[in-house]
This record gives sequence, structure tokens and C-alpha cells, in this order.
Amino acid sequence: MIFTITLNPCLDRYLYVDKLKTDDTTRVKKIKDYPAGKGIDVSRAIKELDGKSVAISFLGGENGRKIEEMLDKEGVIYTAVRITKETRMNIILQEQNFQYRLSVQGPKIPKTDLNQLYETLKLLIRENDTVVISGSLPPGVTPNFYAEIISYLKRKNAKVYFDADGENLKVGIESHPDCIKPNLYEFQRVLDKKINEIDQDELAKYGLELIDKYGIKEILLTLGSNGAMFISKESCLYSPSIDVPVQSAVGSGDSFLAAYVLKREEGANVEESFKWANASGNASVITPGTELCRKNDVLRLLDEVKIEKIF
Repeated sequence: MIFTITLNPCLDRYLYVDKLKTDDTTRVKKIKDYPAGKGIDVSRAIKELDGKSVAISFLGGENGRKIEEMLDKEGVIYTAVRITKETRMNIILQEQNFQYRLSVQGPKIPKTDLNQLYETLKLLIRENDTVVISGSLPPGVTPNFYAEIISYLKRKNAKVYFDADGENLKVGIESHPDCIKPNLYEFQRVLDKKINEIDQDELAKYGLELIDKYGIKEILLTLGSNGAMFISKESCLYSPSIDVPVQSAVGSGDSFLAAYVLKREEGANVEESFKWANASGNASVITPGTELCRKNDVLRLLDEVKIEKIF
């Protein structure tokens, strides 16, 4: 079974306008809300691809209830650790050609709720389950919490995918997740060096250094318009991006990871799973807001995905 963990979820509210005006009224043409948070997005994308997962998250207040209602509507299975404080809401102002994202800090999570999350994991996670841990941490929760969760899951012999940034990634990776999914900038930050994003040999070299140093098995490295790479000791694959009309890049990495995890869970090999991941990531950018990938678009793009073997 696949589980996703989102510790700092949010309700994304998109306000569609013609153009922002200074010191004048800007008329909002449409409002659209989306349940968000990287783990939640992974579960939503898995559901869209006809898979099953359980999204585990802290949810509270009216925003939390609205997220639950939207997940119910989409048919996404979830387990909420209810908190007393309001789940955050991000505001995205969408002009025709520009987007302004106003990210709000999430609520502080008391120790009792953090302990409740642990109890939920103890109840649900079994040996050989797959767990995707992704996104930011709530205020006051240190990166060590990610490291502790990963260590606990590894002791239960679960397969752990980890998608985080900055100190969260640097600390969490020390607990040896099975796979990490950084983008280029997150990859450079965990290495503390700048890398030529089009030099596949250099990217593979540094990826293998991380694998050796931290005992991880796989790296899924997304490179934006330059495609994506899969890196392990056994093989290294590269896939160039597909020329598609871009509406929103938000959630493309989550769609990418969701497809890879789902196909691996279904028994597909690395190359086939990587192909589905790239089709899903590219399919996500042609949808507005945080609608993620659509199955029909993924199926249509599969034949356009090219996989090159680096070694």
C-alpha cells in the first residue's frame, strides 16, 4: 500500500484577474480552490492514474474541512490528524501571463499532535508498504522530525520516498530514505555546489556521490525544461522534456513522483516507471492551477517520452 505524509498542507485559492492595478480596484473574475501540499498532491495524482493511496496529514479549521470535502469529491482516501488551529491558505493571483503566489505560514503543531501522527503511522504502516514524505515542515518543527519519521519507517521495512528542500533534505537524507526526488536547485543545495544542468555525466557523478554517502538507492532528479534523470548504482537514465503548452508548473514534480511510485508499486521496472513519471510531469504543466496531471493527457504523451541510457 502507498501512503503519503504531508505535515504542512494548505488550501490553495486561485484568484483570476485580467491585470493587477495599483491603488485601484482589481476585479476578480473567478475563484478556484485546490487541496494542496506536496504529499496530498501525490495522492491526488495517484488517484487520477487509477491507483490507490492513503494521504496522512494535519488538518484543522474551516480550511481543513474544505480540504477534506475536496478530497472526498476526488475520491482520495485520507487520514486526518485533526488539529485545533486553522490549516493555512495560500493566495495565488493569476493574470493572463503572470502569477503572484502569496505563501502563508502554517500553524504551529503541538507535541501532542506530533505524537498522534506517530500513533497513526504505527497503526497504518506495515512491512513492505511504500511511504512518500514530502513538503515543508510546520513552524517550530525541526528537520530532525523528518529524520525520526524516516528512521522509524525504515525500521518497519517500509520503502521511503523523500521530497524536501534545504535543511529538511540535508537532515532527513541522513536517515537513509530509499529514494529522494530533488529538482535541480534542491540538488545543488544539498550538495552545496552549483552544477551544470545540461552536463548529464556531471549530474550522474554527483548523484552517485550522494548515494554512496547517505546509503540511498535511487535519485529522481527533475530538471525543468531540461527534462529529468534517474540515478542509481545500477543504471542512469535521462529523459528530455516534451514540447507542450505550459499553463502551470505547480505540482509537476508531484505528478512525476506519483506516477513513478505507483508504477513501481504495480511491479513495473525502473525504465517503464521513469517513462510514466515523465509523461505525468509533462502532462501536469498543461493543466491550470494545481490540477496536476490528467490520465488522458498522460496516456497521450507516453509515446512521446524518450528514455536515454547514460550507463
